[in-house]
Amino acid sequence: MYMLKPEATRPLKILLISPQGKMDDDSNQKPLFHMALAVLASLTPPQHEIELIDEHFHDPINYDAKYDLVGITSRTLEATRAYEIADTFRAHGKKVILGGLHISFNSEEAAKHADSIVVGEADNLWTTVLDDVAAGNLKPVYNSKDFPPVKEITPIDYARIAKVSRRGKVDGTKSIPIYLTRGCPFNCSFCVTPNFTGKQYRSQKPELLKQQVEAAKKYFFRENGRSSKPWFMLTDENLGINKKKLWESLDLLKECNITFSVFLSVNFLEDPETVKKLVDAGCNFVLAGLESIKQSTLEAYNKGHVNSAEKYSKIIDDCRKAGLNIQGNFLMNPAIDTFEDIDELVGFVTKNHIFMPIFQIITPYPGTQMYWDYKNKGLITDEDWEKYNALHLVIKSDRYDPLLFQYKVLKSYTGIYSWRHIAARTWYNPKKLINLVTSLAFRNHLRSQLAEFERQHGISPKMLEGIK
Repeated sequence: MYMLKPEATRPLKILLISPQGKMDDDSNQKPLFHMALAVLASLTPPQHEIELIDEHFHDPINYDAKYDLVGITSRTLEATRAYEIADTFRAHGKKVILGGLHISFNSEEAAKHADSIVVGEADNLWTTVLDDVAAGNLKPVYNSKDFPPVKEITPIDYARIAKVSRRGKVDGTKSIPIYLTRGCPFNCSFCVTPNFTGKQYRSQKPELLKQQVEAAKKYFFRENGRSSKPWFMLTDENLGINKKKLWESLDLLKECNITFSVFLSVNFLEDPETVKKLVDAGCNFVLAGLESIKQSTLEAYNKGHVNSAEKYSKIIDDCRKAGLNIQGNFLMNPAIDTFEDIDELVGFVTKNHIFMPIFQIITPYPGTQMYWDYKNKGLITDEDWEKYNALHLVIKSDRYDPLLFQYKVLKSYTGIYSWRHIAARTWYNPKKLINLVTSLAFRNHLRSQLAEFERQHGISPKMLEGIK
């Protein structure tokens, strides 16, 4: 059968949407656009017309506009909203395709709301989808396993993203997404990456990365803003698989003359030379999964043999002195963490002036080994995907009333973004402007969530008194 080349396919009008879940975070710490949609836009042959909509920036959706295809990507907490959008477009006679993390692991559920679904990475199948749409032959499922494996990183076309999205230029207090690597060779039970992106570790070619950085600066950075350098958010699943590769990446970033933030294992930060390389390369802050300060909890997460509260304090202090912020991510589990433990954590965060701390309730996301383990043991009590924002308890709790546990975490989380705590963190930590701007956004969002939780459930601080 004769196959058209992608650039010869009938021109299509395509809408790509990143939905926002009703309980999704509306803080300042978000990239300018969704990288999955950026990949699709970059892969789309030039004759097709693309429009990008991101509800995280409150972009409006016109359901009456003419589109040949509506593509929607979805994480778990966005799935319900993604289905709402998909159902509405289909009611208006539009062809809808769903993809992303949640859809890939809930294909039967998603198929009820779409004409077609994509399972897995779309890099090597997207042009086939567009060919089929143009030929009026859209298939119900496109599974990445039926296509060649994705062995290279798709370069992001920042010029095209600027043209088709509604984002304008920003100063250095808002982040531009980019990635150096894709995939992760490890198999952590709480992470979806091994089962979605895969274990094959892929790196950007240095010359292509530099071209993308320069293009991103040109189209998205406002040079007369409050910062002389743009802030890039590295969206890598795992930049630091080993010190050698991490150093190579940091040396490359240093040549790019940018600032950036990155997720990284805290154990890399014990090495002063790595910290120095991070600072010299322009790192604003590192998000580290500290999980807990309680030794028995760390051991339950298989981290107790290498980590401790004392070690965390030293790493944070050493990094601060070197000019690097450490953003700590902490996990709370009603099976092993008490209210007293949460209070101790608040004290630890306060004492160490941890930059933009994040509190989360343990959440087994579909596609992770943790989800399958909890599901098989009957420990998942709620599959309302709107609640999968890591601030709702969706697993069985024998020790605490689920509402009170959620309230304790949310109230404690909001408390560490009081004016007093924000002022202290801003004073003690480097990069004061980004610290203040992002902290204020976190404060506003958390206070709004707390007020809504109290109103919705008729709950008050008095109900937490005396509970240990």
